[in-house]
Amino acid sequence: DRKLQGTTEHDGMVISHSEHDYVESSCNANLTEAPCVDWSAYFDVVASGNDYLNTEVKIPCGACVNLDASPGDALYGSTLDLAEGLNVVGKLVIPNDAAIEVRTRYVFVQGLLAMPGPASGSSTGISSEAEGDRVVITLYGLEDITFVPDDATDNAHHGGKGVNNKAFVIAGGRVDIRAMDPTCPSWVKLQSIEYGAPLPNVALGKRAYESTTYNNAGSGAPAAVDGVDETFTHTECWTGINQWWEVDLEESYTISNMNIVNRLDCCGGRLHDYDIYFYGDDVNKTLVDEIYVAGHNGDRKVISANYVSARYVRIQLRDKDCLQLGEVKIQGYPASGSFPTESLDTLTVGEDAARCWSTKGSRILMTSDTFDWKDSHTAHVADVPSPGPGKLAMLPLPKKKTAVDQTFGYPDFAVEVALLDRSVVIRGEKESGEHKMIGGHVIVLHTPHVGQHLEGALLTNMGQQARLGRYPLHFHMSECVHGSTLAKNVIWESNQRCVVIHGSHNVTVSENVAYDTKGHCFMLEDGGEWDNKFLYNLGAKTATNIKIRDQETDNFPSTFWITNPSNHWIGNVAAGSAGPGIWFELKLRAPSSGLDINRGINPKFLPLGTFDNNTAHSNGFRAGITTYQSGYRAPPGTTWNNIKVYKNQHSGIFQHGTNNIRLVGGLLADNDSAARNFHHEWAVYDGVEVIGRSEHVKSLIDEGRVSVGACSKSGGISIQPNEGMGLGTTIKNSVFSGFDNGCTGGKNAAVYIENDQVRNAVFDASPTLQANTFGANDEVISACMSIKSSRDGWVRYIAIEDVDGSMSGIGPGFYVQDEDAITNFIDPSITCHAEVNCLRFCPGACLRLGIISISQDMTTRGFNMIIQDGTKTATVARGPIWFNENQNHISAHMPMVLPAPTSGIYQVSFTDKDGRPAWPGYATTSLEKEPACTGGLVSASQIELVMPPPDARCDDLFFRDVYPSDHGWQNFFAGMDISEDNGSYVISTNRRKHDRGHVNLSRTLDASCFRGLSGRKYTIGGKIRIKDAEGLYVATDGTSDVSPKVSFVMNGVMTKSWNIATSSDGTWTDWSAIITLPQDTSLVWKASIIIDKAEKREFSIKDWGMVLVPSESPTTGPTSSPSLSPTTAEPTSSPTSAPSLSPTTPLPTASPTTGQPTTSTPTLAPITAAPVPATPTNLALTGLASMATECHNGFARKAIDGLPNTIMHSCSSAPGEWLLVDLGKDIINRIDTVVVKNRADCCGGRLKRFHVEVLDADKTVVWSDFHSGTVGNGVVKTWSVNGGAGALGRWVRVRFEETYRSFLHIAELEAWGYPVVVPANSPEIREIALYRPATQSSTYGTAYANKGVDGNFANAFHTKCGSHPWWEVDLGVDSFIQDVEITNRVQCCGGRLRDAYVELHDSDRNLVEKRLIKGAVGNGQKVVKVFNDDTSIGRYIRVSMSRNDCLHFAEMEVNGYHTMEMPTSSPTPTVVNLSLGKPATESTTYNNAGSGAPAAVDGVDETFTHTKCWTGINQWWKVDLGTNPLMIVQIEVVNRLNCCGGRLKDYTISFLDENEDLVDSIFAAGHNGNRKTVTVDSVNARFVKIQLGDKDCLSLGEVRVLGWYN
Repeated sequence: DRKLQGTTEHDGMVISHSEHDYVESSCNANLTEAPCVDWSAYFDVVASGNDYLNTEVKIPCGACVNLDASPGDALYGSTLDLAEGLNVVGKLVIPNDAAIEVRTRYVFVQGLLAMPGPASGSSTGISSEAEGDRVVITLYGLEDITFVPDDATDNAHHGGKGVNNKAFVIAGGRVDIRAMDPTCPSWVKLQSIEYGAPLPNVALGKRAYESTTYNNAGSGAPAAVDGVDETFTHTECWTGINQWWEVDLEESYTISNMNIVNRLDCCGGRLHDYDIYFYGDDVNKTLVDEIYVAGHNGDRKVISANYVSARYVRIQLRDKDCLQLGEVKIQGYPASGSFPTESLDTLTVGEDAARCWSTKGSRILMTSDTFDWKDSHTAHVADVPSPGPGKLAMLPLPKKKTAVDQTFGYPDFAVEVALLDRSVVIRGEKESGEHKMIGGHVIVLHTPHVGQHLEGALLTNMGQQARLGRYPLHFHMSECVHGSTLAKNVIWESNQRCVVIHGSHNVTVSENVAYDTKGHCFMLEDGGEWDNKFLYNLGAKTATNIKIRDQETDNFPSTFWITNPSNHWIGNVAAGSAGPGIWFELKLRAPSSGLDINRGINPKFLPLGTFDNNTAHSNGFRAGITTYQSGYRAPPGTTWNNIKVYKNQHSGIFQHGTNNIRLVGGLLADNDSAARNFHHEWAVYDGVEVIGRSEHVKSLIDEGRVSVGACSKSGGISIQPNEGMGLGTTIKNSVFSGFDNGCTGGKNAAVYIENDQVRNAVFDASPTLQANTFGANDEVISACMSIKSSRDGWVRYIAIEDVDGSMSGIGPGFYVQDEDAITNFIDPSITCHAEVNCLRFCPGACLRLGIISISQDMTTRGFNMIIQDGTKTATVARGPIWFNENQNHISAHMPMVLPAPTSGIYQVSFTDKDGRPAWPGYATTSLEKEPACTGGLVSASQIELVMPPPDARCDDLFFRDVYPSDHGWQNFFAGMDISEDNGSYVISTNRRKHDRGHVNLSRTLDASCFRGLSGRKYTIGGKIRIKDAEGLYVATDGTSDVSPKVSFVMNGVMTKSWNIATSSDGTWTDWSAIITLPQDTSLVWKASIIIDKAEKREFSIKDWGMVLVPSESPTTGPTSSPSLSPTTAEPTSSPTSAPSLSPTTPLPTASPTTGQPTTSTPTLAPITAAPVPATPTNLALTGLASMATECHNGFARKAIDGLPNTIMHSCSSAPGEWLLVDLGKDIINRIDTVVVKNRADCCGGRLKRFHVEVLDADKTVVWSDFHSGTVGNGVVKTWSVNGGAGALGRWVRVRFEETYRSFLHIAELEAWGYPVVVPANSPEIREIALYRPATQSSTYGTAYANKGVDGNFANAFHTKCGSHPWWEVDLGVDSFIQDVEITNRVQCCGGRLRDAYVELHDSDRNLVEKRLIKGAVGNGQKVVKVFNDDTSIGRYIRVSMSRNDCLHFAEMEVNGYHTMEMPTSSPTPTVVNLSLGKPATESTTYNNAGSGAPAAVDGVDETFTHTKCWTGINQWWKVDLGTNPLMIVQIEVVNRLNCCGGRLKDYTISFLDENEDLVDSIFAAGHNGNRKTVTVDSVNARFVKIQLGDKDCLSLGEVRVLGWYN
C-alpha cells in the first residue's frame, strides 16, 4: 500500500498524494495575477553580459518571466545557450510569435511553462524549417542529470531523481503550450493529385565507376546509366571490401528522387542494405548527405533524396557481396538554376489544410498505399503561389500515391497526408557513434491531478534507445491527470517509442502524427492505465527497436500498443508498422500493478472502453489488428465498430485466445487473410464488407507499383475448426467480393477453414453463416487448407450449414466433407453435389455435430470408433493430435456428424488396433448446438455408448504397454522422457520451468473392467525416485508435500492415496499397495492413477503394473493369473514405509445419499507411546512459531522454514524479546539438541544474553541454558539437552534476559529429536475439508467459495472487494482438527491475505479458537499449523478480515477426523432447491426491466429476469450449482407473472458439467404458462442452462432445480 504524505486542494476537492508524488506548490498560488517581466530585463542581459548563463537559469517560485523573443524584441532571432539548464519554478511565458533557439542540458518545470495559442483561423502557414518564426528547444549533453525539487516548493522534502540526460521534466508543475491554430488539421486524406512533367534523368550517359569489375558477367559501370534496365553492372564478390558504384553528374544538381533498378535476370537478392552518398562539386568531394536503404531492393526502388545538391552519387553495399545494378535514374535540375515549375505536382487536401500547410519548404508526410509498411515518404511544399483553393504546390513526389478520386469508390484506400512541421520544436541534439540513438525525452513525473496541455509541437530525435522510461512524450505514474491533453504534435525520427502513458489515467491524446519511429508508438505501458482517450492519431513507418528488457516486445512494434482495454480508441490510423498496426497485448505489470486502482485486476478480462472507426493498413508482421498472444477474454457484447483493415502483409485481423468480439460494419480488404479467428470463441462479423482483391490493388499491379502473386494478399475470413462446441464464429449480413481470381483450394475463398494448430483435428464448432451476399463468381467456401495442407494433419468431419441458401444459391443444406461417417447416414433421397473446394453441398440435409471425448493416451494405440444405426455403419479412426499425445490436460475427440437415427438409436463402440472390443479409458458424449434446419435431429439420449464386459484384458490393466512408444503414461505440460535401465524402461518427468501446477504422471485405466468386478482387489506398484533442479537425488519422508503421492481416482474423485518415501542415493523405492473396488461398480465410467506432489522436481518410475488379485472363490470374469502379487494388504515400500490413507466415504456415484448427523458427545483418544524412529529429525520444521513483536516482514515462521537466508525480526528493542516454537499438540517429543543459527548478513552482535529453553505442554520449563556472549554473523550455536539424555517437551523458546534491550533476529531455530507420545487408537488422520460445502460473503465473477476446497491449487475463490470479507467451510459434524493448512493464491495478489483471522466454531456456532495470520502471505505460500491447542474440535472454519479488501486463497486443507458419524445414505433422500441463492448469469441484460439473472434464484416468484430482445441470438439464462456432488430430479420453471408470459416457449434445458460440456438436455415444447414442472432422469451436473428457441427476450420468475446432495 502506498503511504499518504499529505493533501492538497484541487478544483474544490481535497486530493491525497502518495509519498512519491509531486504537487503544485503553494508559493505559486498567485501566478495568474503576477506581473510578467521580460527575460532580458529580469536577467539584465545587457549589463550581465550573459554571465547569468554560467549557472542554472531559474525562474523563482512565484515569479513570472516573459521570453521577449517576438518580432522587434531584444531576443528575437537569437540563441540562448543555457549550459547549466533551465529550471522553471515559477512561470515562464513564451509568445506564440517568438523566434528563438534555447539550447539547454535540461528543462525542469516545477511551476508553469506557457505559450498562449494563436487566434482560431488566423494561420496563413505554419512555420517550417525553411521559413517562418519558430521556437526551438534543443536538449544536449551526455552527462546524467538529477532532478532535485526546489527548496521553495512544497516538494522540497523529496530526494533527487535520476533522469538521465537531455531531459524535459515536469514534476509538480504544468505545461500549457498551445502552439497551433485550432482550425489547422494535423492530417487529412488526399483528395486528388495532379502530376507535373517528370524531372529529367540527370545521370543518363554520365561517367560511372565501380570498385571492381567482374569480367565474366555484366557490362561495366556505365551499364547503370545507359538507359537500358536489362543491362547491368557486376563487381567482384567477397573480396573483403564493401563494393561500390559511383556516377559523376559533371556539375552540381539538386536531386529530387532516385530510382534504383536491380539486376533483372537473376540474383536480385544481393542488392540489399546499402548506403547512398552524395558529394559536393568541390575539389575535396565533401560529403553532403547520406541515405541508408534498409532491406532488399526488389526489382525497383524509388528513394527520395530530399532535394540535396550534389555532383557525385555513390551506392555502396554494407556487406562484402557483389554489387549489381540494372539502372540508376537520378531526377533533378541544375543547382545553379531555379526549379522548373512545369514539374511541380499539385495535391488537393482541403481549404484548411492548404491554408495552414502552405509555407515554403513545409514537409508533408504521405503514407503507404501498398502492402509495404516502409512505403511512406515525405514531400516538400514549393515556393510558388497557391495553385488554387484547397491545393498545395509540391516539389515532385518521389513516387505516385493514391488519392480519393483513384480508389474505385473506396475513399479509405487513399493515402493520409500530414504536415510534419510545427512552430514549436523540442529536439534532442544528434550524436554519433555509440550515443547515436540517445535523444531527448519529455516526462510528466509523478504529478497527479494537474492538467497538462501540449499542442502543436514537433518532437524530433527524441527518445533514448534501450533506456526504460526515456520516451518522447511520457506520463509516468501520475495516476489521475484529468484534463491533460497531447494534441496535434508530431513525433518524428524517435529513437524509442512515441507517446507513452504509464500508470496514468484520463489523458487525451488526439490528432498527433508519429512518423519514422522505433518500437511501440502510441502505448499504454503497464496495463494499469484507465480511461485515456486516443483520438484520430496517425502513425506511419513504425520500425523495430531493440528490447529495453526481456519482457518487452518492441522487436515486433505496433503503432498502437494496448495493454488495458478499458480506454478509448476512436478514429486512429496505423499506416505502416513493421509489426501489427494495432496490438491488444493485454497484461498488467509493475509498478502500475501496485496502484490501488489495479489491485486484483487482469486486463484480459476487463470491459472495452471504445474501439470505433480505427484503421490499420500497410502493416507488416502478423496483422493489421491482433490480440495475439495474450488474447482478450472480452465480456459478452464487446463491439468494434466500423473498423477498416486493408493491404496488410499478413492477416487483416488476427484474433487469438479471444472471445466475444463483435465486428459491426467496417471493411476488410486485400489482406493475406481478411480475418483469422484463431481460438476466437463467439466471434461475430455483422455487416462487414470483405474484399479479396480490390479493383484498386488490380490497378496498382497493372501500373507496376506492387508485385504480388495472383493468389496472395486476397484471403477471406477463417473458421477455426476446433473452437469448441457452441463457440463457433458467426458471419451475417456481410458483403463479399473479389474472390473470383481463379484461386482455389486455399484461403482465397470468402470463408475458409483454418489449418494451423487444429489440435484434435476434429471439426467441433458449428459456425453460423447467414444473410450474406457474394460476388457472382466468388469462391464462397473452402476446406482444402485444413484437409490437404494442415500442418497438424487432416481436419475431419467438417459440416457447415447454409442456413438460408445464400452461400450455395440453391437453398438450405449442408457443406460436408466427403467422409463415409457423414455420407453413410444422410438420407438416401438427398443427392449431394460433386466436391468443390474439398466440400460437397447436400441440399436439404439436416445434420448435427457431436463429439465423443476419450482419453488422449488411448488414441496413440489406434483405437477406432464404430457408429451403427441399424444396418448403416461407419468407422471413425483416430486423428492426429496437435498437442503432445503424452499430455493429460485434454481429452481426445472422436467426431460425429449425424442426422436423426432411422433405427431410433445410434450405438457407439470401440475397438483397439487389433480389432478387439475395447474401452478408451472413458467416453462422454457432447452435441453441438442445434442447427437451424427443421429436419429430425439427433439427441444425446439417442446415442448409446457400448462398454465391453470384463475379460482377460482386465487381469493386467497395463497389458497393452509396448515401450518405448506405445504406453499409457501421460504428463501435465512438463514433458517426459523414456530410457532403458537394466532391461526396464524408465519414464521420467521434466521439471517445470513455470509454476503451472504440479509435475505429475498419470494413466487412464480401462474403467469397463471395473463394471463386473465389484469388491475385487487390484495390486498396484512399481519403483520410483526423484531429483531436484540440480539433478541430485532427493530423500523424502513419505509424509511431506515434497514426497511423491500416488492417487487412485474414480469418476473424477480421489478415493485412495499414498505418499512414498524416496532415497538420496539414487536407490529405487520399491512400492506396492492394494486397491479394493467398491461393492457397487455398476456406475463406474472413468478411473485413473496419478503420481504427483513432487513439486518443481523431476521424478522417474519403472516396472509399474496394476494386476487383479485372484478371487478367493470362483467368479465370472478374468481368468488369467496376475504377474504382480501383493506382499501385504497394506502398501509397502523401501527404504521407508509409507502410511495408507483409506477412504472413509463411499465412492461418489449417481446414487443419491442424504441424512442428518447423529448427536453424540465426542471424546478424545487416550495417549500411548510411539516407536522411536531410527534417526532424529528437526521437529521445528513442522511447528508453529510466534514472537513478541514482528517487523520488517520478519515473521516468526521464517525461523523454522529451513532457509538460512530468511530471518525473523522483532519490531522493538524492548527488554525480554522472545521467539516461541510449538512442536505440535497431542504429541510429546524427546528433544535432544537445540540449534540457533544467527543471521549472516549483518548485525549478528545483537544476539547475546539470551535463554534457550524447552517447555512441556503446560509451558513449564523442563530444561534451560543461558548464553551471555555475542553470537557473530552466520554463527551456529548448538546445545545438547541434558548432556544428550534429552528432555520431554512440546515448546522450544529463545528469549533475551529481562534487562537486555535489543532487536531479536535469527535465521533458524532447530529442535532435533523424536516424537515419543502420540494419541492411541485414534481414527485415521486425513483431509476432511475436500469438497465440503463452502460459503463466502460475496463472489467476484465465477470465483465461487467451493474453489477453496476443490483440491485444485491452480484456482482460487475470490470475494468482491468490500468491508469485512469472509469465507467459511462446513466440515459436516464436529471434528478433531490436527492442523489446518492454507495455501495462498498462486497467480498474483497474494499480499491481500494478511492480518486475517481464522476462527473455529462448533456445531452450535460457539467460538472454539481464533488465530491471527500476522503479516502478508506470499503468492503460493502456505500457512501451516493454524490451530495448536488441545481443544481443536469444531465444525465450521471461517477466515475473515476486518478491513476493506478482497479475500482469496487457493485451498484450505484440514487434516483430522470426524468425532461422530457423518450423514449416511438413505433410501428416501430429502429433495431441496439446489439453485436457491446460487450464482446466475444471462446472455444479455435489459436495463429497463427485470432485476438481473439472480432474480430467478432469489426465492421470490414475482421478481424476474429480463434479457434484451431480438438481438440476433438465442437468449439464455444459467445457474452454477457448485462443485459438490448432487443429483437433479426435477426442474420447476416459473414464468414472469406480471405480463408477457407468452414469450417463454419452446426452450431447451441443458445440463452441463464443470467444463460446461453437455451432460444431458430436455426440450420444453410449447408455451410455459405460469409454471411448468419438468421431470429429469437423475442428472449429475454443475450448471443448468435455459435457452430459447427463437430470438425473443427471455424472462424468468424463478427456476427451482430440485434434487439432493450426494
